[in-house]
This record gives sequence, structure tokens and C-alpha cells, in this order.
Amino acid sequence: MRAVLISPDPSSNAGGVERFCHTLAGVLERDGWSTELVGPTLRVPAALARAAAGPSIQAVSATRAARRRSADLVISNGFLGGPTSAPRIHVFHGTMVRHVAAGVTGSRRYRLREAIAGSVPEALCGRGATVVAVSGTTASELHRYYRQRVDAVIANGVDTELFSPGDRALARQRLGLDAADRYALFVGRFEHRKGADLVPEACRRAGFRLLVAGSGAPDGATSLGVLAPGPLADAYRAADCVVLPSRYEACSFVVLEALASAVPLITTAVGWMCDLLSRLPGYRRWIIDPDVDQLAGALSELEPDPELISKARTYVVHENSLEAFGRQWLELIREVRER
Repeated sequence: MRAVLISPDPSSNAGGVERFCHTLAGVLERDGWSTELVGPTLRVPAALARAAAGPSIQAVSATRAARRRSADLVISNGFLGGPTSAPRIHVFHGTMVRHVAAGVTGSRRYRLREAIAGSVPEALCGRGATVVAVSGTTASELHRYYRQRVDAVIANGVDTELFSPGDRALARQRLGLDAADRYALFVGRFEHRKGADLVPEACRRAGFRLLVAGSGAPDGATSLGVLAPGPLADAYRAADCVVLPSRYEACSFVVLEALASAVPLITTAVGWMCDLLSRLPGYRRWIIDPDVDQLAGALSELEPDPELISKARTYVVHENSLEAFGRQWLELIREVRER
């Protein structure tokens, strides 16, 4: 059995969708499938990029690459997808409507153009496919903006054995961090959509040193760079808390890893966090709006709550481990192939 997965960048495992594709490919390979990741093969000319035609061109290009493979199953993602001869599952990792609104700065006209350019091909991707959303919030957005039915909600999965509680002092020693400082960890691209603009000032006010595991660390922060999984697990263990005041997420790997690592997570009620809060409402004590005053206040008042942290980790281990992720996906794939 052969599966083709359409990824924005088949050679990368850094972005959220790219990481999802690699994780799912691993699940399929352990079940006896052969897998191949493909992506857009055409470079978008500058004139067409300025005209916001890039997403549509990339979608057509990636779909053609998938069609050229002999596949028993195609799994497409985001705005990269279209009709194929093989059964197809399409995965929505949020919606471009909300993604652009939260992440792009500039004139209103520019933001509207970017939203339309991404959402039109994305809205068409679910046609003829079994549709998966990565969170309940994403499923609601798909109905609201695209009138798209959702066949299954399957959240992302993380290695809950690697991302697990550990010795803070040892983790700091491995990373070369001061044993006595208070550290707030930000993981990922340091960008507006993730609330990165709020973090340096909030940490300064609350007396925390800012750690950044990712690209684009600001002046004054301790940059750990883009970390491999092992050192990243140490970064979570070394931190007093993780901060992610995101304006928009669908199902953040950072959120799942932080909770699995049993580290206090200060974040916003977006995406998959809404699913967690419906099961564990006590976690609202660390939920804020994307606002520098609220983030600084949450950091200043931070006190560990071992019972709440343990409940959150237990939930993630049960619902979002690689085993749970694989089980849900293999069950869905069997149903699709039987149909």
C-alpha cells in the first residue's frame, strides 16, 4: 500500500503542517505502508505573487505532483489539494481567513487580498475528499466560513515519552542556563500571529528572562536557536513556564509539548486549547487575552499548581500521544478505503 502526503515543504520538518506530515508518514510506515511526501513544484513568478495568485498556483502544482504518483491514498493539507484518482483525505490546519487576520500586518486592503487569495483555494480543497479538522474550533470555522462538512476531528500527536517531566537543574546545565534565574520559554517563529510582540515587555515587567527556541529572537532574549527534539525537551524542562499569547492557532505542537512536559503554560483560548478547557476548565487560570498587561500579570502571579499540571499532562497523554494519534488515523484510513 502506498500513500502520498502533500506538504508545503517535503524536505522540512520545521513548520506545523510539515511536522504533521512527517508524523503521519511515520504512523503509516509502522503500519506497513510506503509513503512519499510531495509539494509544490513550480516557483511562483513575482508578478503573480504580487497579484496574490501564489496559493492557487501552488495548490495546482502540488496536486499534479501527487497525481503523477501511483498511490492507494492521498492525504492533502491546507490549501494544497485537489481531485485525485486515489481516495483522498484532506486535513484543515485552521483556516486562512483567521490565519491572515491574526498574522498579517499592513493595510486593510492588503490583508483582505491575502485572505481571499488563500481562502479560495483552501475552500475548494475539501471537495471530493474525506475532511479532517485538527480541532473542534477548526471544524466550527470550516462550517462558518466555507460551509464545509467535517468527517472527523483528529488533533495532532506528540511524543509524550520524550516530552515529559524531568530534572530542571540538569536541563539548565545541559543548555548552559543559570540555575537561579526565572525563565519564560517561547517556542517557534517569533511572529505577530503567535503574540511574539507582547512577550519581551511582559517578561521585563515580571522579572523573567526570555528564552526563545526558534528563529527570530529579539534583543535581550536568550536564543537557543532551532532545536532538535532532545534539546527542545530539555528547554521545556528548564523553563519556569511557557508563554504563547497566540492570536490564532488550530492545534499547536508547542501547547501539546508544554502540557506533556508538565510545565505551566500561559496561553490564549484559541484552537485546540478550547477543547482542553471544555474538559479541564481549571486551566483557565493561565488563559489570557493577547495583551501585554495580561501576560505580564499572569507571569507576575505565576504559582505552580501540581494537581492541575498533572491533570493536563494526563489528558494529553491519553488524547494526543503518538499512539492515540496513530490509532485514530489508522481507523479513519481503514474506513475510507473500505468505502
